[in-house]
Parts: sequence; structure tokens; C-alpha cells
Amino acid sequence: MPIRTKVIAIGDDAYFEDYPLLVLFGSNCPDELKDVCILHEYIDQPTDDMLAEGTIILFGDKRYVVEQTGGVANENFMKLGHVSVNFSPDIELMPGSVLLSPYEVPKLQAGDTITIG
Repeated sequence: MPIRTKVIAIGDDAYFEDYPLLVLFGSNCPDELKDVCILHEYIDQPTDDMLAEGTIILFGDKRYVVEQTGGVANENFMKLGHVSVNFSPDIELMPGSVLLSPYEVPKLQAGDTITIG
């Protein structure tokens, strides 16, 4: 069953000019990180295995596939709503990150839905 989350705010610096990366964080995001994050709230109950290789993620209606998942990405995303989403195989995959393809950063707006699975 898909897990949906709703974008509630886009930080002023959430789109990095030199890095194809988005940082998602739940509504409990620390104030000092809000400017660089896409803030969201879960609509559905998250699970500890929602970000697996081959999982489909829709940012609005744009389709992506999880290629790699860092070792703590699922745990952090479930507990904190936090995950770094890489859109380039040239960026080192950190433990709290996932790599998605195609390698194109989606443009999100408050109110958009992200569907996982």
C-alpha cells in the first residue's frame, strides 16, 4: 500500500545550485535547518522498509525509482520524516540518503503529494 506525504513548506534555499539533492524533513524539523529543507507531513503511516531498491516514488505526477538506499535512510525517514534524496550517481550516498532516477530534481510546491510505493 502506498505511503503518502504532503509538502507543507519549501525552504528558501531548499534547491541547491550545484547539487542535485533535496532534503526532506518532517514538521518537527529544527529551525536552523528549515531554510534548506522540503518540509512535509505524513498522510499515511510510514513503515521501516518503505525506501527499498526498486520502489517507485511519485513527486506529484513525476515518477522516480529508488536505485540505492543508505543504511539508516528508512529509520530516519520513518521516525523524523528526514531523508536526503540524491538525483546523481556522482554524489556519495550517505547513510541517511537515497539515490533516485531519473537524475532530475523535481520542482515541488507546498500542497504537493509525494507517494512512496
